[in-house]
Amino acid sequence: MHSLRRVGAALGAATILAGSLTACGNTSGSEYVLHYSTYSNATSDQSKTVQRWAEDVERLTDGAVNVRFHYSESLVGAEESVAATLDGRVDLAQVGSLYAASDLAMYTASELPFESTNPESHLRAINRMYHENETFREDFDRQGVRLLFPLPIGNATLGSTVPTQSLDDLRGRSIRSGGLLSEVMVAAGVNPVAMTATDVYESMERGIISGYTSLGMSNLPTFGLADSTPYIVDPGVGAYASSIVVVNEDLFQEMPEKYQKAVLEAGQRAIGYGLEELDALGSRACEQLLDSGAEFSALPSDELDRLREETGADRQWVSRYEARGYDAQSVLDDYRALIAEENAKSDYVDALPRCLQEAQ
Repeated sequence: MHSLRRVGAALGAATILAGSLTACGNTSGSEYVLHYSTYSNATSDQSKTVQRWAEDVERLTDGAVNVRFHYSESLVGAEESVAATLDGRVDLAQVGSLYAASDLAMYTASELPFESTNPESHLRAINRMYHENETFREDFDRQGVRLLFPLPIGNATLGSTVPTQSLDDLRGRSIRSGGLLSEVMVAAGVNPVAMTATDVYESMERGIISGYTSLGMSNLPTFGLADSTPYIVDPGVGAYASSIVVVNEDLFQEMPEKYQKAVLEAGQRAIGYGLEELDALGSRACEQLLDSGAEFSALPSDELDRLREETGADRQWVSRYEARGYDAQSVLDDYRALIAEENAKSDYVDALPRCLQEAQ
């Protein structure tokens, strides 16, 4: 039986851990036991997507390839995902764009605000960038990992303890945010507060923050926010982050071709699974918000145009990575072109605008 312990680079405690995991894997009877590390919990839309993919892989290989899940950073931290996949501590990992700047620089284009408001187009554009843009893919090849499929993420939602109809209502307030959304918040006159999503509920209750973003509708039930947020705002940012599933390239290449084909065939269905899971949790959040009496609003389009220009996240992204030797502008141009192509083929609508319309 093959298991994840292939690379001798992991020393000390990691080596001890590796041995224990291999021993556990021997009980499955599978030819390959692939250990998957994720920072998501077992019930998130992202984990459910990978669970369905893993079931397909096991079915397509007649049980020869089995995936073992390690949730909520129980095996490695989110910021270690790429390195741990490369050095053999894990075989598969969820990699978030928020943690990928040093390892997968061009992939971070996926978290640029104001680029996509269609989650399906966003997912498919990321997938196509890996297969069609050489500069985008070079980072993956250099890190020794292969992108299998992107994971679902909805549009940025802004939850608030007070009514919010315009940017004037946001200025001077403390709002939980992260990544490039923090730059958007600064441009809006907001004080961005970094904190984990698990701390948002209590922090709002205690008045430490007066709202949150860097979450999508599907995240709200998980953190107790779908029935406790009185005001929900569409900030017009759209996609604000991304995460993907990667596999160690050496492991993938050593697998028999029939197993490689099974892994990839299952991956082709994963985007569809992700959208279904995103829909299910987003719809649950909408129902809970409406039942709790939450009020919905959206920031005016003219204010969003000014906010996008003032933030300048796209210009800063290109400048930052071109200074590091990347042809970042061409990557961004291709990313935008693929989003436009996918938008023309998709009628998908995120849960946030759907719920806003239902609330009217």
